[in-house]
Amino acid sequence: MTTPKSLWTLPLLDFREAVVQRSSPGCGAAAAASADFGVALIMKGLKISNDKQPSVDRQRLLERAEQLLETLADHADGDMQAFEGYLEALRMPKDDETQREQRDQALGVATREVNRIPLVTAEACLDGLALSLDAQPLTEAYLQSDVIAGGMLLHSGLSAVLLNVDANLSALDGRSREQAARQRENLQQVADDYLQRLRALS
Repeated sequence: MTTPKSLWTLPLLDFREAVVQRSSPGCGAAAAASADFGVALIMKGLKISNDKQPSVDRQRLLERAEQLLETLADHADGDMQAFEGYLEALRMPKDDETQREQRDQALGVATREVNRIPLVTAEACLDGLALSLDAQPLTEAYLQSDVIAGGMLLHSGLSAVLLNVDANLSALDGRSREQAARQRENLQQVADDYLQRLRALS
């Protein structure tokens, strides 16, 4: 199975099979896709509620959700592409000094990208969690479980994608490593707080 340009062109069963069979897509892409479905659940609650009783506030949240849906979909693909780029850099020849320098440069760029994508994915998940809290009181009672479940998927997606940050920290230099580790901890802490608030609503 060749690596697809976009995960979203695959039937769901093929996406699952690609996760099983290939090194990429991996946990970052799967986590981003799962979080994207979480946003879809939040949108479902808002959209059906808004269809029954149109509201400026609901419409504003739906626009936020639509943007997040696209962002997380892009990050799922971005994670897969970043890892493929890293593997390509690893496969570059290193027989002489020039080749080694080119390989090291390519690895540096690829390493920064495989660290960047999980962090921006986690930021998008955090935005989605905030959206779930905003959406819950504006959603019909019988749809609130969808909104809360969507928030929980976003929290689990965030927590899963941050495992990639943990795995890749050692490849960064001192200052970049400290920065990424601090950002990672802040994202998890805020997400855990949002989850606690979300659970209190269920």
